[in-house]
Order: sequence, then structure tokens, then C-alpha cells
Amino acid sequence: MSTHIATALADQLDTALDSLALRLAEREPLLILVFASPAHPLSGVLEGVAERFPKAKVLGASSAGEFTEQAEAKGAISLFALAGDFQVQTGMGDGLSEDPERAVRAALGEPHPVAEYPNETAIMLLDPLTGRGEEATLLAAGLLGPDVPLAGGAAGDDLAMRACEVGLPGHCQTNAVVIARLRSRRPLGLGVAHGHQPLAGPFRVTRSEGSVIHELDGRPAFDVWAEATEADAKTRGVDPRTLNEDQLGGFLLRYEAGLANGDQFKVRAPLSRGDGGSLSFACGVAQGAQLHVMQGRPEDQISSARRAAAAARHNLSDEVAGALVFDCICRNLILGESFHNAVSQISQELGGAPIAGFETYGEIALAAGDMSGFHNTTSVVLAFPR
Repeated sequence: MSTHIATALADQLDTALDSLALRLAEREPLLILVFASPAHPLSGVLEGVAERFPKAKVLGASSAGEFTEQAEAKGAISLFALAGDFQVQTGMGDGLSEDPERAVRAALGEPHPVAEYPNETAIMLLDPLTGRGEEATLLAAGLLGPDVPLAGGAAGDDLAMRACEVGLPGHCQTNAVVIARLRSRRPLGLGVAHGHQPLAGPFRVTRSEGSVIHELDGRPAFDVWAEATEADAKTRGVDPRTLNEDQLGGFLLRYEAGLANGDQFKVRAPLSRGDGGSLSFACGVAQGAQLHVMQGRPEDQISSARRAAAAARHNLSDEVAGALVFDCICRNLILGESFHNAVSQISQELGGAPIAGFETYGEIALAAGDMSGFHNTTSVVLAFPR
């Protein structure tokens, strides 16, 4: 049985469902992923999708932007449907902030391996405002074992930075994680790339607690950020020192942190400013670490999206039926109206295959042998074999 992938994007659920059914052409989907702006309550969208396609496993996340190979939108709903020769298991765990191991174990559930489906891939969606993104990723990787690739993204809320939801039909909430375990006869292809370069630094983290950095080089973290970005930000008409709360989220996602990893950087997203000038991140940053303030040129963001797709295609070693894409909201902030060009480059690199995804607050990509798989300012591409 060949793999068939259908995608849909619309600003109304009924329209998205009708479009998806048309593209499925009477095939029965096994799995549907839902990415919905907070303009569309996630619980209602998940239940509507499950009602329309009762035999499919359904899971989803709130988002900060939605797209398919056809277009990119805000305030919309993006759907990805998978039909073919797969086995699918889904689960959810809550209390991610308080007990990440318990939450991840609950979302993974008990494995149900079948000899005819020797390859497993996991897709994980989580609430990044818990600050547990990397911890949850590493826990899932450890529990799944070294041979199971992991892909996914952190939910968004249209840059409000207040409430990021994930869920299954009938159960949707913040402070949670959902996972789909896919078993297939052939392996899937995973690719990841980012297009950021250092703007300033390095700065040493001199005081931190979990995912909150209080001081860099002995000074309030946000003061360092404002000073480091001031010249570049003012070329865009932004003064970091006078930002109001509505402007702050976009500013922080444009200028992220880079932790040296050999001759590369792992990029980390500051999500909010706290009392005393602290910065909260989507995952923990250790005291004593050195980081740079990063920036991304538009041309680098577009080329990195294509590199991620090329890596996914190479790792697939097969014709591409379609792909899931998890792409950071900050790339949209950098590219503006050119963002869909980056999305189109992904589809073109995959031979014009259908793709769907959402703009995240963090991306998950961990292949066999990797030690850390939570990213920011990154394109993650999960390609499915035809």
C-alpha cells in the first residue's frame, strides 16, 4: 500500500475539513495532526476533526502561524493527514512542569511492537511555557531507545506568550505533552537546520534557575540583551529599552541565544522578560554556560530551510510522499512576506510533495545517536516514503 498525504489550510474548520477530504480522495487516514491559531479553540477543532474522520488518530497544538505547500496564514487551521501502511499510537501526559518524566511516560504509553513494522518514529508536541522542552525531549528519547527518531514542535499562541495548548480529542490543555508513535515498514527521513549567526558575546550566565536566566556577566539579562541588540534593532525602527509587553515577544524571538556546540550553535529562544530584568527560556540554560546573542539574515533563513529538506530527503532514501514541517515563529519575524518562500523551498526540495506544519516556539529533532534535540530558530522536516 502506497503512502498518501493530504494537507489543508483554511480560516474556518469546515472549509479545512472539506479541503482535506477532497485531497484524501476517499482514502481513510490513520493519523491527522492539527495546528490551530488560538483564534480557533483547539479543543473544538480536535473534536471536529475526530468527528469527521472517526477512524483516524488525532492530535494537535495551538500555533503562532500555520502553513501548507500552498500558502502561509495567521489565525488559521492547518491539517496534515497520513494514509498508508502504518501503525499509529497516540497518548497525552499532563503536569509537564511539575513532573516531566511522568508526563512523558504517560504520553508514550506502553509499546505495541509488530515484527512487520520494524521502524518507529515519534512525533511530540508540548507546551514550551513550562520551560521543560529539552528535558522532555531527552526523556522521550531515553525511553524510546537509541533507534527511534523523534520530531515535533512546541505549541504557540500567536506571540501572546500566555497559554500554549496541546491535546487529543476530548482532552486539551496547557502544561502537557502529546506523542504519536508511528511504526512503518520503511524508515522516515528527518532533517534539521538553522540560519543564525552571532551578533554579540559571548556572555557568561552568572545566575540562573532552571529555564530563567537572571544575570549575564553579573548584570540583569535583559539589560545585556537590550545593549547587544540596540544598534541592529534601531535599523528596524525598534528601541529595545522602550518596548511594551505586546512588542516584547516578537523582539525576543528575533534575537535569540546561541550556545556553542563545537563549531556550530544550538539556538535558544527567550520567551519573556521577568521582574528585575530576567529572561525566561523554553528550556533550561545552565549557570556558568556561555552564550551569544544571535541574529539571522533573511537569505540564510531561506537556504537553511532548503538544507533541512535536503537532509530529510537524503535520510529517507526513497521517493517523498509528503512531509511534516515544524518551523520557528522567529523565522517568520525575520522573513516577513518572504516566509512562504522558505516553505516553498522545502516543498520544491522534496519534489513538490505536499507539506503542512506550524510556526512553533521550539522545534524537536533527534535522530539516532544525537544527545540533544530541542531547537529554536530552526526548520525541522519529517519526510514520509511513498
